[in-house]
Amino acid sequence: MEFKSLEKWRVQKELKLSEKQINKAIKVMTRRHPFEKWITTKCSANGERIIYLKLEFVKWIEEVYLKKNKYYLDLEIAFFNKQIKRLEEELKLPHRETECHEMPLYELPAFFEKRRGAINVAVNRLLKIHPEYRYFKDNTTIITSEGVKWLNEKYFRQAYLEELEIYKLELQKYKRKIFANVREKTA
Repeated sequence: MEFKSLEKWRVQKELKLSEKQINKAIKVMTRRHPFEKWITTKCSANGERIIYLKLEFVKWIEEVYLKKNKYYLDLEIAFFNKQIKRLEEELKLPHRETECHEMPLYELPAFFEKRRGAINVAVNRLLKIHPEYRYFKDNTTIITSEGVKWLNEKYFRQAYLEELEIYKLELQKYKRKIFANVREKTA
């Protein structure tokens, strides 16, 4: 999927999008995912510019951009998790889980790089849903590892999405490296 592309007009026709809609999707994607290389431009023999869209971008349009029934960050996280799982299976790598350790409440602002007030609001939301993710030890409030993971994946979703995107890009880079090595050996 990382190596295959379709012409922009073909994607537009396949997804039944207007020129304005496909251009807006491209604009939204470049704003949300500046590190992704989902769009390439090539010149044809007659000098005409042809825009190619990676298949992964086409899937993103279908699974994230065109779905308006859920919050976009939830859709983005599900999309990137799906891509990571696919890459890990292709590369025969074990699934990498985000490691979170239990920690005192006063360490959470440094861990998440957020203000204390934002952390307090997040922890209050967490405790409304999962009061068991907190306990007290030596007059200190401790948030369990499950609680820290919940905060990371469910509350501070933008940072979690960035982590997922970076990990997916690392997997793709590794795949390209393996693909290049195989090409060299067969040539």
